Amino acid sequence: MAFRKEYETFVTQRKLTTVFRPGNRIYPNFRGYKPAEIITARVIEKPGCDQDKIAPVFNEIRMPIQIAEIHTLDIQKLTPSHFEGSSPDVQNVHDLINHLEYIYGKKMTAFGHEVTRICFKYLDAAPNQSQIAGQAT
Repeated sequence: MAFRKEYETFVTQRKLTTVFRPGNRIYPNFRGYKPAEIITARVIEKPGCDQDKIAPVFNEIRMPIQIAEIHTLDIQKLTPSHFEGSSPDVQNVHDLINHLEYIYGKKMTAFGHEVTRICFKYLDAAPNQSQIAGQAT
């Protein structure tokens, strides 16, 4: 799971535990995750561009995390409790819409006003191969 550079401190201090992504990000959808999946949190130094097939550049930070909850919701139906564990700049629907439209360069209408709320927990050590067999990073 990739995080923008401005969120690096929240990740390394394990303060960020909830993120939102536009559309349906539940596996097998594009860039989807599964409940209980163990993945690697990484920090983007330089964003890429899917449309232009430019990969992002990541820094050296790699932290194992595990998906605790994942749900798709109508963005307008989010309540204050949905934002617990989210970054300080994304604490309500209005800010989330602005954030997602800025990051992804598309209006939320392009995603049917649907967001995926992903809650995760930080793991203490890198998962061993038997824990990650068949799982994406």
